[in-house]
Amino acid sequence: RTKSMWIGEYPYDIVSVVQKPGKYDGGMEYPTITLISTPPDSEGLDDVINHEVGHNWFYGILGSNERKHPWMDEGMNSYYDKRYMNQQYGKADSVKSKTFFEKRMPTDAEVTLLETLTHIRRDQPIETTSEKFSYINYGLVAYKKAALWLEKLEAETVTAVFNRIMQEYYSRWKFKHPYPEDFKAVAEEISGKNLDAVFSLLS
Repeated sequence: RTKSMWIGEYPYDIVSVVQKPGKYDGGMEYPTITLISTPPDSEGLDDVINHEVGHNWFYGILGSNERKHPWMDEGMNSYYDKRYMNQQYGKADSVKSKTFFEKRMPTDAEVTLLETLTHIRRDQPIETTSEKFSYINYGLVAYKKAALWLEKLEAETVTAVFNRIMQEYYSRWKFKHPYPEDFKAVAEEISGKNLDAVFSLLS
């Protein structure tokens, strides 16, 4: 429901989630059907289903080229993952029933690892093709760093305008295979701003 509200209506009359046997290793998305293994708790189950089904909007309906521009699928989807989880469960640092060790761990270990890679200059640009990402950077940059970049775009344009940008982008480009320049054009048109400085951070 949240992605239909925040981005645009899901155009199909079916969506399925199928559990596969074996250890928990996440999920895999396909148009209208998602294959998942079962995580250890209900919040994790909610998170993995939300993430995998969310791909329908980006690589599925918009038809983003995930091999050339993985951030346009994984990054956008990850941005909405965090937004959804914050809405449903509150921010991670607000949880009061943490264990002794959890209280001493970073609130977001992925951000900490990304900051470490950036500090030692081992990260890669968000606008990197899938095959050129290192194994660790694919997860941290295409997903996490790209999601943080979208938060920056949201802050630059304010949330209400950002929502309109995403809705117009989806409405205008669904089933048409958009590229980064198409997303930038919509963002600038709807916000009325020159966003060169923000989009330069992708490279």
